[in-house]
Amino acid sequence: MLPISSLPFPTLIVDRMLHIKGMSESALRLFGNVKQFSDVLDAGSVVKHQRLLDETLKEPIEMNLKTSKDEQELFAVSVTWSGEEGIIQCYGLGNKIEKIMTVVQEHQNRLAHVDFELLSQKEVAEKQLVEIKKLSAPIIPLSKHVALVPLFGHLDQDLISSTQERLSSELYERNFTIVIFDFNGIEVITDFGINQFQELIETFQIMGIQPYVVGIKPKHTSLLKYSERGITTYLTTLQEAISLLT
Repeated sequence: MLPISSLPFPTLIVDRMLHIKGMSESALRLFGNVKQFSDVLDAGSVVKHQRLLDETLKEPIEMNLKTSKDEQELFAVSVTWSGEEGIIQCYGLGNKIEKIMTVVQEHQNRLAHVDFELLSQKEVAEKQLVEIKKLSAPIIPLSKHVALVPLFGHLDQDLISSTQERLSSELYERNFTIVIFDFNGIEVITDFGINQFQELIETFQIMGIQPYVVGIKPKHTSLLKYSERGITTYLTTLQEAISLLT
């Protein structure tokens, strides 16, 4: 069984029946001492859990999970299978994104009906969308010098421009020397986005931070092949990255 107890994000080891065989300390604090993964699913997510048995699953599934406080929180849930054993990882999307999305939607509804507020409300909505982009690249420490940055949504100009200053500053200030970018949550990669991403990791290398990339989908490999400058190490799975780098 892999040593997952100290991972900072909720991680569970399960069998093919999704019986829980092991949990990280963060998962135990969040979900309590549950024995079956279905025990933490809300009614709307029960059907989705069958998809976790699919070994070809390449991207996280959004699920509402029940915490030990009997509250529901939104997570991006991914799974990696090795024989009869699977590792489930839960990236908390949190209520903050939901609140921001609600605010944005409210602003958009008002824009459609109140002409004289059009300009000011549009500016507010755009600021909220920038905040959402900032939440799409959280920094998760895996060890004293290794950080994980899971990316969500579209790898485009907006995602990079809204996160590069924060990522560069925080990774440097916290003395990280290795950063793992997890692409499992990326659905679309634009030409401009990958070029900006390459420039970002070049900056990291100048700062003495070595970048690694995991979770590349097959549909994105051709784009990455032609834009690759030979400065990034690609690893097959997040588990491989954790075992090699932490």
